[in-house]
Amino acid sequence: MQIGIFSQEANAKRAAAQLKTAGIASAIRTETAKGKTFWRVVAGPAASAADRAALLARIKGLGYPDAYAVSK
Repeated sequence: MQIGIFSQEANAKRAAAQLKTAGIASAIRTETAKGKTFWRVVAGPAASAADRAALLARIKGLGYPDAYAVSK
């Protein structure tokens, strides 16, 4: 699941910490596009479609309504 893309690393770290507190594994991926650095927060993995739906519901319940499933 992609939780969000952040322009400030501190905000990405805060989101990842919130997920960790909720018992959800996450990672922060640093990327650069057009000369700007940004941080993606992703959570998971989820083994099945049912697991993905449940994880997405939990994440949205934490205040990330724009979260969505990604394959990478």
